[in-house]
Amino acid sequence: MQWASLRPLQVAGIHAILTTKQHVILSAPTASGKTEAAFLPILSAIAEDSAGSVRVLYVGPLKALINDQFTRVGDLCTHLDIAVHSWHGDVAANKKSKLIAKPGGVLLITPESIESLFANRPSQLRKVFGGLRYVVIDELHTFLDNDRGFHLQSLLTRLAGKIDNPASLRLIGLSATIGDTRVAKRCLAPDSPDRVTVIEDAGEGKELKMRVHCYVSEPMPEISEGEEEPPDEAFEAMADDLVKHSKGAANLIFANSRATVELLADACRERGRRLGLSDQFMVHHGSLSADIRRDAEATMKAGVNATTFCTPTLELGVDIGSVKMVGQVDAPWSVAALKQRLGRSGRRTGEAQILRMYVREEASPAKGELFDSLYLRLLWALATTELLLTHWVEPPQPSACDLSTLTHQVVSAIGETGGRTAADLHSLLCMAGPFRGIEKGLFSQLLRQLGTREVIEQMPGDDLILGRLGERLYRHYTFYAVFQTPEAYALIHGSERLGTLDVVPEEGQHLLFAARRWLVMNVDAERKEIHVQPARGRRAPKFTGRGGMMHPRIVAMMREILLSHQIPSYLDQTGKGLLEHARRAASESGVTSKHILPLGPKRSCLLTWQGGRTQRTLSAMMKTLDVHPTDRIIGLELPMPADQVTAFVSDLLKRTFNPEHLALTIEDELPRSKFDWLLGPELLAIRNARQYLDVSTALSTLEGIVRG
Repeated sequence: MQWASLRPLQVAGIHAILTTKQHVILSAPTASGKTEAAFLPILSAIAEDSAGSVRVLYVGPLKALINDQFTRVGDLCTHLDIAVHSWHGDVAANKKSKLIAKPGGVLLITPESIESLFANRPSQLRKVFGGLRYVVIDELHTFLDNDRGFHLQSLLTRLAGKIDNPASLRLIGLSATIGDTRVAKRCLAPDSPDRVTVIEDAGEGKELKMRVHCYVSEPMPEISEGEEEPPDEAFEAMADDLVKHSKGAANLIFANSRATVELLADACRERGRRLGLSDQFMVHHGSLSADIRRDAEATMKAGVNATTFCTPTLELGVDIGSVKMVGQVDAPWSVAALKQRLGRSGRRTGEAQILRMYVREEASPAKGELFDSLYLRLLWALATTELLLTHWVEPPQPSACDLSTLTHQVVSAIGETGGRTAADLHSLLCMAGPFRGIEKGLFSQLLRQLGTREVIEQMPGDDLILGRLGERLYRHYTFYAVFQTPEAYALIHGSERLGTLDVVPEEGQHLLFAARRWLVMNVDAERKEIHVQPARGRRAPKFTGRGGMMHPRIVAMMREILLSHQIPSYLDQTGKGLLEHARRAASESGVTSKHILPLGPKRSCLLTWQGGRTQRTLSAMMKTLDVHPTDRIIGLELPMPADQVTAFVSDLLKRTFNPEHLALTIEDELPRSKFDWLLGPELLAIRNARQYLDVSTALSTLEGIVRG
């Protein structure tokens, strides 16, 4: 491969894997050689004994990443007699049968495909994995605080029972963005986190070129019914800049919604045609067909000067070649996401990383509405950028009560063997597995609930078996994934499947999709199909989905920026003007020093500076008193005069709040998990209270407000 030397991370990885018995986490920026740091020593260790069983299990979060790494690991094995296999929905059946018949070497797989092996080939698991020695978990951070993470940890716990020598199994985690290595260590070895060695490499100190571009939208004039809405000048200016900044290079532009991706890609393609540019503007998001996504990936990897507008689907380490610039439209929900995306730029030796953030703000009205005058979108963007520069990222926060994924694993574990006792299930999934926050009483309550829904039933000998509904769930092809996939309609042009929509448009409506313009010709509700033809009209499609939860550190940084007198050098002239305006508004209103601010005769703001989880809890508390606040990021807007707020807060502090009752008041606002519909109101309230509320921090925030 013409390597002149190994990188320090690779040298450290080789020593840790070959000379110790520790689990290992390799934490380093994208394109730092983490894959080789893990596989060079692992392949060396199994080179003389790689047959008879899968020796190395590589787990990745995406099929595209599996395909990518299949080629990469295969290249390392070119001169070794080590088989390399992949297993997911797109792998041919004959290749899967070949692995089952003659297991060995390296298997690259997703968690969902491991689940399919438990469901469809339980009797062959010991044969396939009996000699397993290493598990490599790529993009480890994506498995630390969500349902897929619990799913994977549970599957690995169960898989250990099929291994001849489970105590010798080594876990290797790879990641570019781990906010708290203690959480990552507990993920790999919950009973012995000290047995995990963390090797961190901050990178080569690449030069970073950064700019935050701001655009101001003027208030839209009132228009009569039937009149065409005037163009948004800020959006048009942003599109002009995106074309200019993207010219002559390969780039990635991230946006927080699929609709924004489609709108911007269309606007840039239109400008490209008008200017006679050969540059291509493509899209990549989860609603597009796999073929369209693969075409975009292949175009980028081929070195074409193309710009792809995308959602987080291109955030992870799928190899798309060298990207000159990473753009971000408005701030992402987390600093970790921004860091991961930035890692796509400047991957070549000596090449700088380039980040441009594009922020669209509403012009502050003449009357000076406080929140409009603070330009919170800009502050949010600056806060995430400043934290990125200090190398801070959000620590993962694993769920304390993922009853949906636990339900899935109860069904899976019973389906694997045909029957298990309640004690066996609790020992396997909660005591040895990842659901350690679920005590015996709550686990028994869950089993009883599943029994009432005919998901499971109890036999005379105490064994639990799958009930009528449980059998149906277990045998359905959608069972393998624990995450929710909304019911969707296929979008079709002729014989080409373009992708899916979960919000169905009306016939005759124009639509932007896959960076092209369409007219909806027919909606077939029975077959769940939307048939379209090319058209000239443009309208952004609608998608379901919720925003993220802002970490308190981001909100605190927004406050620090308002209090500071420094103007970031990376901020453009428009942004500098907006920031100065925001600081004047903050100083005049006292927004950074006061807890309670009047907003009008019957409106006020309770300033918390605490982040999303505390805001949500306070909102739930207030709703019990029939007060419905509005979340303003830095505080809660209340429908009452400012002089009544202190008494209202004091009244809240006199009350005792049951977290489960609070959860019921905001149930419709909370994310839904795949198997919530099986839990019933009582269990759902317990789950929501533990997972989404923080009563103690909310109360301490209120106490601080009363103390002044």
